[in-house]
Amino acid sequence: MKRIIALLFVLIVTMSTNVCPCYGAESRISLTEEEHAFIEEHPVIRIGVDPGFVPFEFINEDGAYEGIAADYLSLICEKTGLQFEVVQDLTWPEAYDLALVGDIDVLPAIGKTEEREDYFLFSQPYYYFKRVIVTRDTDTQISAIKDLEGFTVAVQRNSSHESYLLPYSKINLSLYDSVEAGLTAVATGSEKAFIGNLATTNYLIRSNGLTNLRIVSFEAEKQQALYFAVRKDWPELVSIFNKAMDSVTESEKLAINNKWIDLETHIDYGPMIRILVIIGTLLAVVMGVSSFWIIRLRSEIRQRKQIQKDLEKAKQDAEEANEFKSSFMARMSHEIRTPLNVITGMAYLLKKTNLTLTQKMYTDRITQASSNMLSIINDILDYSKIEAGKVELETAPFSMDQVIQDVVNIVSYKIEEQEIGFKLAKDPLVPNWFLGDSKRIEQILLNVLNNAAKFTVKGEVSLDIRLIAKENDKYHLSFTIKDTGIGMNKEQVNNLFLPFMQGDSSINRRFGGSGLGLSIVKNLVDLMGGQIQVFSTPQEGSTFIIHLALRVDKEKEEVYIKSLSGDHFKAVKTLVLEKTGANMNLIESYLSAFGMHCELTTSQASALSMLEAADGKFAKPFDLFIIDYETPAEGGFAFVETVRSNKKIVKNPKFIMLLPMMREDLFDRINEYGIDNAMGKPIIPSILFNGILDIFKLKAVSATQPSECEKNGLVSLEKSYRVLVVEDNKTNQLIAKTLLHQIGVESILASDGKEGVELYLQYKDKIALILMDLHMPVMNGYDAAEEIRKTSPNIPIVAMTADVILGVKEKCARSGIYHYISKPFDPDQFLQKIKEVILENQGKMFDEPKILDETAGLRNMGGNLEVYRQVLNEYYNENQETLEKLSLAVNEMRYADAAQIVHKVKSSSGSIGAKSLYELSIKLQKALDEKKEDEIALLQKEYSRRLKKLLAEISKAQD
Repeated sequence: MKRIIALLFVLIVTMSTNVCPCYGAESRISLTEEEHAFIEEHPVIRIGVDPGFVPFEFINEDGAYEGIAADYLSLICEKTGLQFEVVQDLTWPEAYDLALVGDIDVLPAIGKTEEREDYFLFSQPYYYFKRVIVTRDTDTQISAIKDLEGFTVAVQRNSSHESYLLPYSKINLSLYDSVEAGLTAVATGSEKAFIGNLATTNYLIRSNGLTNLRIVSFEAEKQQALYFAVRKDWPELVSIFNKAMDSVTESEKLAINNKWIDLETHIDYGPMIRILVIIGTLLAVVMGVSSFWIIRLRSEIRQRKQIQKDLEKAKQDAEEANEFKSSFMARMSHEIRTPLNVITGMAYLLKKTNLTLTQKMYTDRITQASSNMLSIINDILDYSKIEAGKVELETAPFSMDQVIQDVVNIVSYKIEEQEIGFKLAKDPLVPNWFLGDSKRIEQILLNVLNNAAKFTVKGEVSLDIRLIAKENDKYHLSFTIKDTGIGMNKEQVNNLFLPFMQGDSSINRRFGGSGLGLSIVKNLVDLMGGQIQVFSTPQEGSTFIIHLALRVDKEKEEVYIKSLSGDHFKAVKTLVLEKTGANMNLIESYLSAFGMHCELTTSQASALSMLEAADGKFAKPFDLFIIDYETPAEGGFAFVETVRSNKKIVKNPKFIMLLPMMREDLFDRINEYGIDNAMGKPIIPSILFNGILDIFKLKAVSATQPSECEKNGLVSLEKSYRVLVVEDNKTNQLIAKTLLHQIGVESILASDGKEGVELYLQYKDKIALILMDLHMPVMNGYDAAEEIRKTSPNIPIVAMTADVILGVKEKCARSGIYHYISKPFDPDQFLQKIKEVILENQGKMFDEPKILDETAGLRNMGGNLEVYRQVLNEYYNENQETLEKLSLAVNEMRYADAAQIVHKVKSSSGSIGAKSLYELSIKLQKALDEKKEDEIALLQKEYSRRLKKLLAEISKAQD
């Protein structure tokens, strides 16, 4: 009964507190002349509202403006005479944007932030609320804002909660146009958490039937407030709001609060009861209200059922979308990897022919770019692993100079395309050999450098590697990438490392890119325990500083340092001609680190004078002359001719020419002009060092990693073998055939799975291995392998596929394919793999011991030969159908039945002396009991092979 009466009271209060229109102004507040003039000049105020910000403000089903803010505006209307007009049919972001440009005068329910104070004047706060975190009820790990670090959090766009979260750089934001949409995303599992205010979230959770959510209160001591936000040029309106709100009584505030927030507050129902008694309509009211609630409850039930259906459909759509995404990514990867394998393979074969120096450099860059492209594809496919923190870093020796050289070779194309400059500087104190993941470091530098080049249309990009500090064998390094590009504002810098985010919507149209690269960089730097800093000024450029701590490879670095500290260049007098002061100083620092003394000049005339003056009488002639190709006006080659023809120069020095970036064509002309050595800019210390050693016929140090060929020492096999290549791509057939020929292996080619099976049956006694593509016309690789396994259980089959998605290796194993090579493959590693598989299989064929140990079996039977023969005969007869039954049980996933079959065979196998089969039975039974499908596939194959061999041995022994 009390609830019914309370509802009636609320209806009466609601009727008396509508915002607009108001019927007259009460002169209960004292206004200044300026404020009266303002009201006369602006009798109607345009307001922008959030249509779903319940219970503070919202648009109801009838299109009317309601809520706490609406009721306060109604009171202000009564007290001042101001009229308020709601700008219709706007979302909150749209209303907010219109207010920013002055097309809306007032935002009546908004939080105050430092950013918003740049655009609005704020009244005194008129209502306080709490900020909360909303998660799924199963997610009990989150209890404070710190627990959200590393996750993506849903929040309403342009709300105070968005501004509140911006300083938390480790929390990524997912922006929604409404609170309801954000809460629904959390309920469906699309988002980890949502941040909003208690009143709105609680109301929407209850009204929408989102029963799987929990609310977490945090920062209990901090209260958030609502304000009236007024356009900057209307300070008089702020003063009017404040005076009007000061005149609102506590009873009026309590009535508004009870109306929207607390329906359970105790109220004096006496006057209402007297009114109801006088009217004499209590019974009718009770019936009316009851009918109303019955209808409303039915409506809510229908609404909740519809929400449940929508949630289920949303979940189904999300699962279908995720499946489509996985399928698309796998297909995309396959389609890219297949031609990439052709590029890599043909470049490798091209390098084996007689090439000029320039052509070899071109093929090297093709290989490097292909490798880089493959890394990008892998990064896209592995991004979910990066987000989940499942990426593992390698720890292996690597040369920093090699990393720099590879990075420069790849990024130089972008530099040349943009027609900008590039500078490289490496601190001589930075060691060369480190332990770590060189590919990931290369990936980090490439992403940042490519970004710098992409956004720089004039000026230059520079890379500077410095030693910051040394801590035992750990070196703290900084990699500084600086550009003179378009720069970024503060907001763009804050969003820089968010996945798929770019500075603004025009960035993708103007410069391209997915916005994923720098997010990967940030994750990798964090994974390495490093730090990345960004400093930027719009229209001036950006600077990225990457801090990494790397351990030095002491053994390799000691050898490298020892070679540098020798007396190789003690007597080598050097002259450097370089027009750029920065480059000249850099070369001097490198030469000093090598123990060399040099003289420097920026003028070709000065260089000639210095060479002439060093005539052996008063000064020793120069032994080495390092010339920048672009410094002499007539070009480096012509200047060398001038030096050689100068009769005043008593001794011609050795020449090293520094060639411009992307001018590989000049390398083919160095012999024509008698240049002793040439190297491309930017200069890398170890390249310069080894170049000087080579000129003076000294032994070069290994400053970079050996090639795969050198490491593996690939040579032909001792005897001739044949390999069946089943591949539908003719170019891939050619690459495989040519590569195999290098190690003395002949190839039989098939263009689809059906042809592959037919050729294998025709030549199976001559084939040592099968290379099988998985996706082919007529018959795919899986089916072809299964057909071959029916006749040959032991022939090694190696999958060659561009599929890299999860589950492919397991599917291969189920089809009898136990080796796997991913396209595009490294040719040297490919050949090494083929050699290993062939030799391993040949060893098994000739060296595998017998399964049946008759001596042990006879001993188990007490030495009674007759009994032993009877047991063997019984074992042979009992197990004629064992493998068929086991295969059927495993295929139907009846693992318990399969385990029972293996258990039965296990004990008897041990008794007859088949120890290896007994031990394998234990492993297979354990895998079946634990339902480990990957292990089951592999163990079952070996189990079948051994049991077949054992039965064959028993049959032979009985004969």
